[in-house]
Order: sequence, then C-alpha cells, then structure tokens
Amino acid sequence: MPFKTAFYTFIAIAAAVLAASSCVENDRTMGQSLVPDEYNLALGTKTFDLPVTNRISDSTQASNTNNMLIGTLSDPIFGTITANSASYILPYSDSTDFGDNPELLSAYMTLQIDSTYCLEDNQKGIHQRIHIYKLTTPIDSTKIFCNSITPDDYDPTPVTVSDPVIYGSGSVRLDLTDEFAQELLDTTPEEFEDLNLFIKRIHGLYIEVEQPLNTQSGGRLNYLTLGYSTINVNYRLNDPDRGAIDTTESFVFGYTTALNNYTTTSAHLADNQPGDSLFLEGLSGVKPHIAAMDLKRMFEKWIKEEGLEGRTIFLSRAQLTFPYEMPEDYERFDLEHPASIYAFTSTPSATDTLRLFDPLPEVYDVSNRGAINRSLKEYSLDVTAYMQDLLMTDSTDIDSSMDLWIAPLAETTDSYYSTTYYNFDTGNYNKIILNGPTSERKPTLTITYGVMDE
Repeated sequence: MPFKTAFYTFIAIAAAVLAASSCVENDRTMGQSLVPDEYNLALGTKTFDLPVTNRISDSTQASNTNNMLIGTLSDPIFGTITANSASYILPYSDSTDFGDNPELLSAYMTLQIDSTYCLEDNQKGIHQRIHIYKLTTPIDSTKIFCNSITPDDYDPTPVTVSDPVIYGSGSVRLDLTDEFAQELLDTTPEEFEDLNLFIKRIHGLYIEVEQPLNTQSGGRLNYLTLGYSTINVNYRLNDPDRGAIDTTESFVFGYTTALNNYTTTSAHLADNQPGDSLFLEGLSGVKPHIAAMDLKRMFEKWIKEEGLEGRTIFLSRAQLTFPYEMPEDYERFDLEHPASIYAFTSTPSATDTLRLFDPLPEVYDVSNRGAINRSLKEYSLDVTAYMQDLLMTDSTDIDSSMDLWIAPLAETTDSYYSTTYYNFDTGNYNKIILNGPTSERKPTLTITYGVMDE
C-alpha cells in the first residue's frame, strides 16, 4: 500500500476514534509523532444552520408489492390526500377449459380490506363510495409513478352493478356487470396456461374513491393486502357427456404488484424561505428540500472564513438534525409521525417531471438512519459519505440530481435471505411539522472533520 494511501487510512481511523470519544479532552497534537513533519493534522467540529426549504415534487414512485391503498384523509394544514389503486387480475387455475358456449349465470367480487388508517375514532366506520373500472392499458414498467394512471387508461363505465360503499376493514361483496364477467368467461385454455397471454387481454382493475364532502378534517385510508381479494364467475358448463353443470371459476384481484395512484394538496406549504415551521408529508406531499449547490456554497464560505483553502478536508462524520416540538395532542402525533426519515436524491426517469426518490447509498452502511428520538425531540441522520463527496466535487459539476429530499424511510426484510432493504415509503401515509430555520432549535448540519496540509 503506498504511504500516502496508508496515511489517509490512519487519519480516517484516528478521526473516527476522536469523534466517538466526546467526553475526552480533545488533544489536537495527538498522533503527530506518528506521521512525518511535513504533514500537519487538525481535528474539529462545526455546526451549520441548514439551508433548507419546502418543496413539492412533480411525482414519486408508487408501485407497491404489499398493499393496494384507497381512501381519502383530510387535514386543515396539509390538505387532502386521495389514494386510488390499480392491480392485476389473474386466474387461480392454469388448466380450465370452459368448453363450448358456457352460459354466464352471475359474477361477484369480494374485496378484502385488511386494515385501515385514520386519525379520529369517529372516522373508523364512515362510508366511502368507490368506483371500479376496467383498465384499458397494461400496467407496465413505465407505470410506476403516483400519477401514472389517467382517465385515458381505464374504461369510464364501472364493472360493478352499482357504485359500492365501503365502511372500513372486512370483506365487501360487489356484484359485477355481465359485460365484464363475460370477458372473464371468454378466457381460453391457452390464456389459463400462459398468464402473459391473459394479461395482454385483461389488464386489471382500477379502484377510485369519491372525494369527501368535508375536506377540512377526517377521512380514512384502507389497505387491501395483495392476493386476498377474489372474483367468482358462476356459469353453466355444457358438457357433452354429463350435460349442463353449474360451476364457478375464481380469479384473484390484486396480485404481486399494486400501483397506488395518489394525490396530495399540500403545495401551498412550499416555501423557499420557511420560517419557524418545516413541513414533511409522505407519499407525494410537501417535503424539506436541501439544494446541493446551497450546501456547496455554505462549505466554500466556511473554508474561506477559516483560511482552509488548498488544504485537504476529510469528514469522519456528518449529521443532519431536524428538531420538532411535541404538540398538545400527543396521541394523534403518535399516529401520524413517521418512524424514520432519511435523505433521498431525486433522479429523472423517462422525463424530467417523472422522478424516482432513492435513499443515499450509505443508508446501508450507517447506524443512524433517521429514527425518531423522543427524548431529544428530533430526527438525526448520518450523511457522511454524501457530504464528503460534495466537498470534493467541483461547483461546476453540481446539479439538481444531487439535491436532498427528506422523506419517510421504509425498511423491509426478506426473511428468506435475511436481507434488509431501505426505500422511499410508498405504502404508508405520514406527516409531521418540524422546526424551521428561524426556530430556536433549528435544522442543522454538524460535521466532525480533519484538516491536513501536505
């Protein structure tokens, strides 16, 4: 290993040890006898006021492998979230043959609502009217965003006999129209055997919830676990040997993937100069935003003020801290705040207006992933690698793809491989009011750093 590389490795380890030993006197001469005289090492910490704003993204990813999400929820500050959902229909059987001229008798769907989310007890059983439509375009790899489904993607005529009403968790039976049931009864043996053929003809269903009359406060979100809602088609099979036989063929609605089409109305909270409050809403709602260029300018100003131009600066730790104040209604706070928040970058997919939120890659390497700290009333998250890269990147190479968005973090574990994954939370709705830049306890960036001359 070259001496210079080995030296940098030693310095990084030494800085990390010093950062972890906050209760020990900081001896800035420590280690000088171990390195050549031409190297000069200094260690320190610096806390910056965070240049944070509130912004809305044009879109977020919305594909979900666990639940369909439908419903509305209104808040006097954040506004109303509306969640609709689309998913596949697939046959249970891979070898059914309806024979010649099967006769349709009836068809119905059983929607299985497994759990609900609401903030007020009197909203748990409110009625919500839904409409269910047949998709006319497939759910493909381009449709992964919260606004991917438009009226052009479904038939405006509902597949249900009437517009059903849901009242919360449990099973709901919905009678289907003969027209839609006949399409399922037209499934060929080849389509039963090859699901790709089936999906080409039957693209799936889209559930849309009616907007609430009261958009000030209240509402409920409903979760439908994939794989538990069914469609039953009752028909008369004309068997040449046994005669007419009444039987049933079943299909699953909601399989493997749901595309949760949600909208939020918190754009009025976007602010380039937020005051005492900083707003964070899950899904497609308003979020704290930190421009990479603002961070770079902040670093450059500090480097100039400290006379550190031309010197090597390395970080052993960089931590973002977002304080909050506990509201009077702590029970509601417990229901609505996100358990963890983290820093995401927003990268374009297909067009500049369709963007994906990805957590910083170091989320897998750090222990501090933005879990709420109730005793300190704050969220703190480690972003050391990102900040080090930003320090080393020339200003001319910085663009909006390096900006940070602070959003709820979802943690999932693959039990088979014992692997944990971290992603933008597309399945849960959370919101919180954090302290803003003019608060006494404001958002900050704290770095522990080393400076070296060569």
